[in-house]
Amino acid sequence: MFMFSDLSQLQRQQDLKVYTCGVDIHDISVVSDTRLLVIVWRERKVRLVDSQTGGTVAHITLERAPLTVCMWDNNTAVVTLSWKGKVQFINIHGDSLTLGQSLKVNKYVWGIARSEVGLVVSYESPPWLAVLAMNGTVLHRFTPADGRAVFKWPIFIATSADNMVYVSDVGTSTVTQLDSNLRVTKTFSDPMLKEPWGIISVSADQVLVCSRDNNRILLLCPSSGVITSILGQQDGIERPWALTFSPSQRKLYVIVSYDRSGRVQVFQQQ
Repeated sequence: MFMFSDLSQLQRQQDLKVYTCGVDIHDISVVSDTRLLVIVWRERKVRLVDSQTGGTVAHITLERAPLTVCMWDNNTAVVTLSWKGKVQFINIHGDSLTLGQSLKVNKYVWGIARSEVGLVVSYESPPWLAVLAMNGTVLHRFTPADGRAVFKWPIFIATSADNMVYVSDVGTSTVTQLDSNLRVTKTFSDPMLKEPWGIISVSADQVLVCSRDNNRILLLCPSSGVITSILGQQDGIERPWALTFSPSQRKLYVIVSYDRSGRVQVFQQQ
């Protein structure tokens, strides 16, 4: 298990060089021990990549630029599309990718994560959240109890093993915890937490966040509210954008923003 005491033992490995025609990688997700899904925004592509070499095994071109990705199951990924009002499912058959079903959504949808009942999505304008059924029906909608705005720019979303939802908000430099019905339970802030973008849950009490403006990867322990820096500029972290973790490989993969070299940083748990 990926335990807190082990996080200090992350060591940087050789970067993966992913061919992207000199454009930004926008998100990344682990498919298996040997495969990653890489979301390339300007290229309008989803690439299935070898996690050892960075080489593209397969790719598929979408009608709009993809923003974020989550895995629905071992053979299916879900991607949000910019300015399209659609969430696109992608089927993974061995080393091939095909388009699956799609769901109609508000065109400002950005982040996505799988929950126990459907898909949690975040919207940029106006900033709010929803849980969608597989037919696109809204099962739960975020409504602040006191009527006040909670989010300014909710981007990335993560869901945990205990069915909590975590939202990184660039506009407020906070991480918000919600239950599966999208009721706010906690809000976390810290001077180190500036421009939080990518966020993942690695266990029920371990959430990793990209603090882009502070050039750090942070560990948030929701039960205590403690936020710890585990990687920084001394480790090569500079304006981190998105991340994913492979428990079986014990590897953390990090995307940095404004890097058009197609580089994925790799850190190995020792």
